[in-house]
Amino acid sequence: MRVTLETSGGFTGLRRTATLDTDLDESLDDLLRHLGSAEPSSSSQPRYRLTVHRPTGDQVAELTESEVPAALRPLLAELLRHARP
Repeated sequence: MRVTLETSGGFTGLRRTATLDTDLDESLDDLLRHLGSAEPSSSSQPRYRLTVHRPTGDQVAELTESEVPAALRPLLAELLRHARP
């Protein structure tokens, strides 16, 4: 499945993006579906916008650094390794 990360905010305010094709296990897929309905808090923390590109339509989740669930951190770390301005 294709996943896109867009970052913004934080100390530098630098915007970066990355897109990867990855296999999502069922629990992570369910977590991302749940996050899609959450409203991000307003904060000066880094902000993440994750888009899961599905055949049925894109799903978007927006969250701040402190809102990232532990189960999502490995995927986020991998996307951040590939992120470019």
